[in-house]
Amino acid sequence: MSTAGVIPTQEAAPVQTENVNPEAGIIEHDSVEHPDEAHSDDYIPEIDYSTLPAPELKKQLLKAYKTSDPRKNARQIFEMYRQYELRVATEKHDALEKFVADGGDAGDFAFNNSSENQEIERGFQQFRENRNRELKNEEEQKEKNLKRKNELLEQLRALVEAAETKNSADKLKTIQSEWKAIGAVPTSDAQQLWNSYHALLDKFYNNRSIFFELKELDRKKNLQQKIQLCERAEALLANPSINASLQELRHLHEEWKNIGPVPNEARDGIWERFIQASERIHERKKEYLNVRKAQEQENLQRKLNVLEIVAPYQTFNSDRINDWRDKTDEIQKIKDQWDSIGLVPKENADDVNRRFWSCYKAFYQHKNAFFKQLDEQKMQNLRHKTELCEQAEALKDSTDWEETKERLIQLQKKWKTIGRVPDKYSDKIWNRFRAACNEFFDRKQNQQQQKEAELERAASEKSAFYDKLSTRLSTPSTTAGSLEEFNQLLADWRNFEEPGQRINGKLEERFFDLLQKYLDTIPDMSYDRRNEIAFQLQLDRLRHHPDASHKLYQKEQNIRKEISTLENDISTLRTNIEFFARSKNAEKLREEYQQRIEDATSRMNVLKKQLRAIRS
Repeated sequence: MSTAGVIPTQEAAPVQTENVNPEAGIIEHDSVEHPDEAHSDDYIPEIDYSTLPAPELKKQLLKAYKTSDPRKNARQIFEMYRQYELRVATEKHDALEKFVADGGDAGDFAFNNSSENQEIERGFQQFRENRNRELKNEEEQKEKNLKRKNELLEQLRALVEAAETKNSADKLKTIQSEWKAIGAVPTSDAQQLWNSYHALLDKFYNNRSIFFELKELDRKKNLQQKIQLCERAEALLANPSINASLQELRHLHEEWKNIGPVPNEARDGIWERFIQASERIHERKKEYLNVRKAQEQENLQRKLNVLEIVAPYQTFNSDRINDWRDKTDEIQKIKDQWDSIGLVPKENADDVNRRFWSCYKAFYQHKNAFFKQLDEQKMQNLRHKTELCEQAEALKDSTDWEETKERLIQLQKKWKTIGRVPDKYSDKIWNRFRAACNEFFDRKQNQQQQKEAELERAASEKSAFYDKLSTRLSTPSTTAGSLEEFNQLLADWRNFEEPGQRINGKLEERFFDLLQKYLDTIPDMSYDRRNEIAFQLQLDRLRHHPDASHKLYQKEQNIRKEISTLENDISTLRTNIEFFARSKNAEKLREEYQQRIEDATSRMNVLKKQLRAIRS
């Protein structure tokens, strides 16, 4: 028979003395007093809670809280709550990533914990508080039990050492009954207490032959109780829950220790039967653990493969948002694959988890750094666009229409060169800038419309003025014209014009023809004076031309060219006169050439006067 898992005691290794009862012993089962101790070898999760969907996990956890005695499910509750915390941590992380990806600042993030999550956390807190309170009460009770059992030991020792009386048996029964009724004691004192108790019992029975028959009867009763324990242990083999079987087996061993000795001839047999049933239960555990170990090894290999896939992500970097989003989707799928893999050997769990989460966190650290830098750039862009808004707002009330229009157009071009701003400010800053620009251009458009209406009115009045003058000059009259009225007519004509107004060239030409006609009504006006006034009219038209500077320049150049030509002609004529001076009968030609020189000189003087008028 295998002795694996057996703790040798007085019962397993008999001592050759009448004062020691050799019948005792237990199977080692690594009892864990506190279910929240992580990775207990004795605890076998019947459900892999890491594979349960989050809603089902929460449902089972809430259900476990509401059982009549949640402590019976303490290990399951702690395991489920650990998985729940992992899920919530993932939810928080995913929510933070989405918040940052949508343009939020990580410092402003607040996780919206659901009412169901809050109920789970309150329930777990209540469970822990109740459990800790019960454990504390149990420990206090164990200390009280220890104290009382030590008192009973003193009573039993006094009974053993005292002289035999007719009440000795009754006193012993009373001590035994109370001993059995008292609950557990601290583990550190249990074995020594048990040894002392049974040593005194053996001594009591061995020293008092008069009570031999009572002793044998008591041992037969003990045998029946231990047979029942064997049957209960054997029945555990049919229990589908290994955890429940192990827990019940521990209780059976506790009961076994509290039952007194059995007849010597049955001692080895009953003990062997109990041991075999216990070992078969532990064999079930061993078989299960072997299967689980193989599965954990397979899971380990799968997770190592995932580690190779996720490793490059810890050094990934990019300056493109879409690249980060694509890689985030990829690493989330890898994480889902990681989460779907079950447990790995305990000795490897910390290492593989550390390696995976190191890569995972490194990726998100780089991603967060990228988006933080992007956010900083967006904030810088926001500051630049705010400055443009302030400049546009400073210009929106300006009446310098053309200059302001060009400046606003330049601001709009500059706006387009500035990148994105944080999403939560995007519409607000754009609407502010657009409102300032629109206010100016709306005002400019209104002003332009008013100006066009005024120009239209002025053009109509100008046309009526022309018609009136035309009618007057076409009607015979004895009233003479005057230079003063002439100048007033020209001034009135120009008063109809507005700055920037396009001149109706045909109407302008017709009006100036009328002015030429009006000059005929002015008496005693010399030819030269008339030409001088006509040239002034010509200059006036040029100065009111849209391209006045160019037109005046052309006129000036033409006059200079004509003056130069006249100077050359005069020089040639004078040379010819000198030639005629040496010829006979050339007087008539000299007079003709001299007249031509005088005419050219007169014309040149007029042109020089016109040139001075252009420059004035």
